[in-house]
Amino acid sequence: MTSKNRTEIVLATRSEGKVRELVEMVAEAGFAPVTLDAIGVREVANEETIEAFDTFEENALAKARWFSAHCAGRVVLADDSGLCVDALGGRPGVRSKRWAYAPGIASQDLDAANNARLVRELAPHAVRAARYVCIAALSWPGGELHERGECAGVITAEPSGAGGFGYDPYFVCDELRATFADASANDKARVSHRGRAVRAALRAFARAAPGMHK
Repeated sequence: MTSKNRTEIVLATRSEGKVRELVEMVAEAGFAPVTLDAIGVREVANEETIEAFDTFEENALAKARWFSAHCAGRVVLADDSGLCVDALGGRPGVRSKRWAYAPGIASQDLDAANNARLVRELAPHAVRAARYVCIAALSWPGGELHERGECAGVITAEPSGAGGFGYDPYFVCDELRATFADASANDKARVSHRGRAVRAALRAFARAAPGMHK
């Protein structure tokens, strides 16, 4: 489908933070971003089970395929991302979103619980190198693809900044020399794992399906 002569791309995420970032990235690439709510794809009970795999690639593709099946004929963009900390053996990794989940933790409190666990487990470690990883996957009638993006940094002992979401207040990006929560939205998008993966995926899609890129 097209919107004002631009191919629509459905953003397959329920995260408000991700939606804010993806809308800008997709629009800048010349496509028309569309949210799940805008096309009436309501959340169902088993959505959390889609990302049940051990790699970012498998999870991103599973999500793209699942939502593609519920958005017949549309191009769907999904991603799986997480924080990989060297001193923790790569954890939380693919479990980043729900690392500290426990029954009774409301969704708005989960970021705080995850960050508290990160601080606690890293307390004995002097080396705090980490990287954000993202796999962006696109699925459309007749095709699919995925691309990877990474951003290196370190985990700070104290949070800084009010922007971003997730682990952003604790992640000091090597390239920006600031936490993602302190960085402007434009600066974060320029170097972030998600920005790199999404831009690469959209470029690959434009090459793979040129007729759908109006």
